[in-house]
Amino acid sequence: MDRSSGTPPKEEGVYPKIHQQHQQPAPEITIRNLFAGLYAIVTGAASKKSSGSSDRRRAEAEDGPPEDLWGSVLLPSAPPLFSSSAVDDVRATKTLLEAEPPQWLPDSSATSCMQCDASFRPVTCGRHHCRFCGGIFCRYCSRGRCLLPMKFREREPQRVCDACYERLEPVQRILVERVSNASQVATHDVTDFSCMRSWLNSPLGLSMEQEIYKATNALRSYAKFGGLKPEKAIPEKVLRGAKGVAVLTIAKAGVVVTYKLGTGLVIARREDGTWSAPSAIACAGLGWGAQMGGELTDFILVLRSPEAVRAFSGRIHFALGAELSAVAGPVGRLAEADVRAGDGGTAACYSYSLSKGAFVGVSVEGSVVTRRSDTNARFYGDSYVTAADILSGAYPAPRAAYPLYEALHDLFY
Repeated sequence: MDRSSGTPPKEEGVYPKIHQQHQQPAPEITIRNLFAGLYAIVTGAASKKSSGSSDRRRAEAEDGPPEDLWGSVLLPSAPPLFSSSAVDDVRATKTLLEAEPPQWLPDSSATSCMQCDASFRPVTCGRHHCRFCGGIFCRYCSRGRCLLPMKFREREPQRVCDACYERLEPVQRILVERVSNASQVATHDVTDFSCMRSWLNSPLGLSMEQEIYKATNALRSYAKFGGLKPEKAIPEKVLRGAKGVAVLTIAKAGVVVTYKLGTGLVIARREDGTWSAPSAIACAGLGWGAQMGGELTDFILVLRSPEAVRAFSGRIHFALGAELSAVAGPVGRLAEADVRAGDGGTAACYSYSLSKGAFVGVSVEGSVVTRRSDTNARFYGDSYVTAADILSGAYPAPRAAYPLYEALHDLFY
């Protein structure tokens, strides 16, 4: 059996026979049948009618192909639930962690959800395979997202049915430490000129790993710039009192009215001087004034108070400030002061940046900064993670962010 594709071996004379046993005859298409079908969908009569036939199909499936043919093709497979015995719980945990990818059931094996018996219909009630047992369920019975055991080779939470969600919930903390993206070693950690990736940060990062690399590159570039020109470095007094740092790469272009868009991350400083795990953010905004051109800017926002950190912990916040920019060539200087307000609080931030492009002007800027919950969930392996939990220290420092911590140490110490 091919585990990667979930396709059973096609033995001659075996698979077609089994497939024909469960293949439904094509209905006759008439005006009467069409209106009867529409009426059944609207009234829900189809679900009630299909429950009996679904039971008959399952009974036939149990008496169908032998177990030694190619596994239980018509029944989902998953390790048992935990029992009351501590020894049995250890065995069940080991079984879960060593589970292998299942063989997915063919779509033709079920016309209704295997949990609630809701009939499958286009658009309103489609089929969804559980990634852990391979069964077919409706979207309401497969809304859970869980990390899967090591042999599945999946580092992000996957869709599972309700029963498998209960099975996997007790081992999620173990899987977060072993298989999540946050627990992996950073692959891209070179930020010198030998790597073209470091020459220019992209304004849009598609994953937390990209945001970590962008932030590391921006911090090291500014530390190098401050070493060459100490008068333009971030003052030591500002760094000493920082409660957190946000790093964003933003692209801006326009004439008189400018548009800007970018992504980045925010990280908080704990009471003991260590850094929290990073949280992904995104920014979009408008500017108006005597300005023209385009630029790509790496912003370093020094958060001077717990209120500033809470502003980034919220779901969304707004920034309003005045900007003076002068860019011509590969590296420029930009000074900005802004005030940020949102559901997490209101606070002022110090902003430092390095810009690349051709841009000149004075403007009033307004922007919206929001957290990227999906990016955080994919990175930490927890669908319910929040920015407040990340920045408060509820999550340990991820292994994948070690280059970022090294860059922060070089800049602050």
